[in-house]
Amino acid sequence: MVLLFVLNNTCDAQEKDKPKALKEVTVTAKMPPIKHKIDRIIVNVDGMITAAGSNALEILSKSPGVFVDMDGNIQLNGKGGVLVLIDDKPTYLSAQDLAAYLRSLPAGMVEKIELISNPPARYDASGSAVINLQLKKNKTPGFNGNMSIGYNQGAYARSNDALNINYRHNKINVFGNVGYSRDAGYSRETSQRNYDNTSTTLLDRRYHYSSNGYNLRAGIDYYVSAKTTLGILLTGGIRPRSDQLNYNSDQLNADQKTDSTAIGHTTGDYQWYTGGINLNMLRRINEKGSSITGDLDYVNIHVNGSQYLSTNVYRLDGNLSSANEILYRLPADIDIWSAKTDYNLPLKGNANFEAGFKSSYVSTNYKNSWLQKAGSDYVPDYGRSDHFIYTENINALYVSAAKEWKHWAIKGGVRMENTRMHGRQPGNIVIADSAFKRNYTKFFPSFYFSWKADTSGNHTITISYGTRIRRPSYQQLNPFLFYNDRYSYTTGNPWLKPQYLYAVELKYDYKSTFGVELAYLKVNNLIQFIVQPVGDVFVNRPENFGLNYSFNVVSWLSADLVKDWHVNAKLIVFHLINKGMADDQIVNNKINSGELEISNQFRLSKKWSAEVSGLYATSHLQGQTKTDPFWHLNGGIQKMIMKEKGTLKVSVNDVFYSMIRRDNTTAKGLLARRMVETDTRRIGIAFSYRFGKDTNNRKRNHTTGGAAEEQGRVN
Repeated sequence: MVLLFVLNNTCDAQEKDKPKALKEVTVTAKMPPIKHKIDRIIVNVDGMITAAGSNALEILSKSPGVFVDMDGNIQLNGKGGVLVLIDDKPTYLSAQDLAAYLRSLPAGMVEKIELISNPPARYDASGSAVINLQLKKNKTPGFNGNMSIGYNQGAYARSNDALNINYRHNKINVFGNVGYSRDAGYSRETSQRNYDNTSTTLLDRRYHYSSNGYNLRAGIDYYVSAKTTLGILLTGGIRPRSDQLNYNSDQLNADQKTDSTAIGHTTGDYQWYTGGINLNMLRRINEKGSSITGDLDYVNIHVNGSQYLSTNVYRLDGNLSSANEILYRLPADIDIWSAKTDYNLPLKGNANFEAGFKSSYVSTNYKNSWLQKAGSDYVPDYGRSDHFIYTENINALYVSAAKEWKHWAIKGGVRMENTRMHGRQPGNIVIADSAFKRNYTKFFPSFYFSWKADTSGNHTITISYGTRIRRPSYQQLNPFLFYNDRYSYTTGNPWLKPQYLYAVELKYDYKSTFGVELAYLKVNNLIQFIVQPVGDVFVNRPENFGLNYSFNVVSWLSADLVKDWHVNAKLIVFHLINKGMADDQIVNNKINSGELEISNQFRLSKKWSAEVSGLYATSHLQGQTKTDPFWHLNGGIQKMIMKEKGTLKVSVNDVFYSMIRRDNTTAKGLLARRMVETDTRRIGIAFSYRFGKDTNNRKRNHTTGGAAEEQGRVN
């Protein structure tokens, strides 16, 4: 930000009549990387130096309180099943596909991240918490924008590039984002499975993948009048992907001697396409801020893929015992329609009223074919093939009211959601037709109460209560048996029920620099993948595991320790209790866990800055699996160039290559140990540049799209 000041030097009376010289004084205002508000935390992505050359998933994993495991599952403050939104719109993807999509979204396209631990009634009730990624958009008159180019290298190279442009003239505003991502990585997994001391399986897996992601977002706003704006937003993406898995295993008998050896490999090629259109309207009713918004959304996702699997089993003498070849064809089509409207009414005395309605309809069609090698041909295995058709209609209403006094503030609301769902498996020559239906209505209240303990408002205490729902993902309801390797299968469960979260949180905040939060969480019908050993094969199947209780303590610090040294730190400690049934066994587990995140930012000079960040996590518990502690350290340096319109960043992630997962799984008659290494140690370099006018102007934020919760459940 550049301000021109007229400096009037009046030291000498004779100089009063001389022409006054204009001197330019540059005042640089740096946006804080992390900002704490009463109901959410806002992360400024451009302020994260270690985001150099990275993607949206990597910057999300570095945000306070966010934990992303190696399978792509996202947690916020210890809460799993988080609803991830892009500009208040869901992605309509499973955890694995969402992780792949976020890897294909360059960090240069993301402006900020909102972390909402206990969302209010205006948000969809789905998900234990909400994470909203706001993409970049400028409303400054004229032509402007920014670009970013990023590259990082580990065992494999990755690239993340983005171009954001905007042009506004009179009543028309045109904007767009284009992104490209080259993603590649590997994992190496070694595991040992012991079955009732009668046999042991030693498994060594090598996995490699590569993909190219292309994302497009373009729109037009038309300012009909000072009070009315109409807009259209188009989104699209293409992500071709390929992968390869090679594994070998030894089967040991009770005397720990080798009985047989299996060698196998899997190759896959996949195509993923998505396209969407959003029609939106904003009407400002009066000067006091009353407004009504409306959105119509349509999203289509098409997936087409195939996998080839081959396994050979050899006897101890080296002769071939059995051979198996399988070909998968995995097409899927998802159509999503959504309509939404929100009404906001400010009232006298710092009060506010909100209400809204949303209706969504989702249709999914999975037609997965299992073909078995017979001679030189592949023949359909109708007993294992699958055609799954699923439709779902959710209608929601909400009301919310808020009131502020000098020291007190209160906000409350309730959201009602009615869900109608229908699943069907058309039969074939082996499998009979099957279907299921459900229709249920639930209410989701939320309540917030805050108190400013002093006249300056430095000390604030907030208590909140909320209820949430996590519906099964569409693919989790599909009973199709998916072959991972010779010893691992994954299948769905059409009888899954939604899980419900009840949360009470008490928070203390001091000037948005220090805070402590106490939380109690209870989850009914907890959905988790349960391991069911069938012979020497793992079958992973989602089940309503039971109950989950969690007592959390979250503490954070965001302050300057000394001049030019800013620290963001977060400590999460929670006591977790799991009670449920797994494969007809009673499970009653307890664990104390914690996570410590620290980010240090150093201003070295006017144009130079640096960052060092790290994380340490103790043991975690999820269903039947306990994960060992791990940690990692990141570093980066940044320089402002080209009259401070350009930025050059260099970063190193997981410097000591310590992000190695080790876990233990206990099931009926089974004890399994596993270690997984991935491509986490990387060096990155990134360049970004702003062009056009930088004048701040009031923005219309495209964050009211109606396609809210459904996209996060595609798979």
